[in-house]
Amino acid sequence: MVQGELGSTSECVRVVLHNAGFVLVVRNLPKLYIETSVINGPLSKDSRITLISSVFWDRVKAGELEAHISSYVLFELGKTRDGAKRNRLLDIASICILDSPSGMEVEKLADEYVRREMIPRQYVFDAYHIASASLGGFEALVTWNFEHILREKTERLLETINREKNIRIPWLRSPEVYVW
Repeated sequence: MVQGELGSTSECVRVVLHNAGFVLVVRNLPKLYIETSVINGPLSKDSRITLISSVFWDRVKAGELEAHISSYVLFELGKTRDGAKRNRLLDIASICILDSPSGMEVEKLADEYVRREMIPRQYVFDAYHIASASLGGFEALVTWNFEHILREKTERLLETINREKNIRIPWLRSPEVYVW
């Protein structure tokens, strides 16, 4: 039997060649932490974000991507004032697996991100998402938040802080990476 792996940031495929002459392909889906802005994406006023988000969620529904959320996402969605919009967002969130870590350990790491000025204090939930993705061992945190999360300063400090603490460093990516 011969084994090999083909991989990228969006998918890993393991090919196993058996002596009997057939090939077994095992797909390891990318394990993605979904930040709140991605759930809001299909309802965006920006047509580009709406289109990309719709394709992204179609891939999740088709089983091509593994989407995970934390209780922090649900808390933020729960603050949506418009009841009809909140229900649509919760429907989208229901496609995800609610198993990302939350609680004291996540919030302690998030406080470190804020203390080291990776994320401004008034946007502490952004730090919670990054800490949850890190401690949950996710391949990537997927976000449309270019202001505080998907930026060079955040990537640099995330790498530094997580290396110091021997914690996995998730990629910070927009949904666009996973649709084309």
